Amino acid sequence: MHAGKYNPESVNLAIQSLETDIYEPLGLNWVPAFEQTWSKFVGAKYAIAVNSGTSGLHAALLASGVGPGDEVISPALTVIMDAFSTIYCGATPVFADVEESTWNIDPIEVEKLITPRTKVIISVSWFGLSANLTKLKEISRKYNLILIDDSAETILPNGFNRDDLNDPDFRVFSFESKKHMSTGGEGGMIVTNSDELAVKARKAAGLGYKHLSADKGRTSLAAKTFQNPAYERFDALGFNYRMTPVTAAIGLGQLEGIQNSLRSRIRCAEMFSEAVKGCGWLVAQPQVNDGYQHAYYTFGVRFLGLSKRGITWSEFYDRFTSAGGDGFYSNCKIPYNEPYFREIYSKRIYGTGYCPVAEELQTQIMAFKTNYLDFEKVDKQVSILRDLIDGIGR
Repeated sequence: MHAGKYNPESVNLAIQSLETDIYEPLGLNWVPAFEQTWSKFVGAKYAIAVNSGTSGLHAALLASGVGPGDEVISPALTVIMDAFSTIYCGATPVFADVEESTWNIDPIEVEKLITPRTKVIISVSWFGLSANLTKLKEISRKYNLILIDDSAETILPNGFNRDDLNDPDFRVFSFESKKHMSTGGEGGMIVTNSDELAVKARKAAGLGYKHLSADKGRTSLAAKTFQNPAYERFDALGFNYRMTPVTAAIGLGQLEGIQNSLRSRIRCAEMFSEAVKGCGWLVAQPQVNDGYQHAYYTFGVRFLGLSKRGITWSEFYDRFTSAGGDGFYSNCKIPYNEPYFREIYSKRIYGTGYCPVAEELQTQIMAFKTNYLDFEKVDKQVSILRDLIDGIGR
């Protein structure tokens, strides 16, 4: 599943399908309308709407058969929700180090961590840049594992090919308020090309109803059937992770503007990229693999100012904001260094130096926002950043 070069025509085709063969016949059935439109949008066979990206990850893991005693490998440089979803299943999270060049999960490190208990590999399209899914899929096939891509920070429409054997088994998208597209605060979507996995994911997210199918919420049943006292409703354990019709309606509306959202994010990143160009101590997250396009959920740079200019991360932040900059985000803590893991897991499994590349990057990364709506504001932020870099010396 390569996050291929952005193709506006792919977006336009998806929107056209909303206006013809999806929207009209489904009427006010917003959730199935959103699911069918999204599956076409990303090129997947099935889409299952859920109430958040995190619940989507949990449902995908349950559909993959993850349970107590199993292990799930995920990157160390990511949000904690990937590990939490693993724990929800009663399984053990195993953290793989990342590539220094891409900041994404390192396939070499993943293969070292595989044991007889490994069930799933979770990759993350960190900051909007896809991991090396081709290599990860090779590993998952070699060891008969499920590959899930946490696609919360990317939304590229042509990143899923129904005929591509390198596709992950699942992709899970997020529509939380800061993502490329929001459904009003929270929301998510699971996509897959597998009939079997689609049914299992839909049941896991839909209370385990027996008559849930791969491509829609329920099969059509005569009232005489489900009104009968002998009718059996549930054949699986499931959670109530279903998306509401209002949320889905918002998603359909927001999808119409996704083309502009993608262009805007990419343009913001290009502007910040120009500002740091030629700076030896602010190094942008690279784009190294052919056929991969960065979706720029945020524009990330690696700060090397302490070793090369004697300036700390915090000092640079203060200088930037004092000059009128909006600030920028740090990379979230390595999951196993968060308080929960320190108390529950770290003494037994993890410790400093467990994933050295991720641990070093986490202290250095600066993430600049790309969700500006006014490019004059971006120009101001870029000018402040450029002037600050020039004043310190490139």
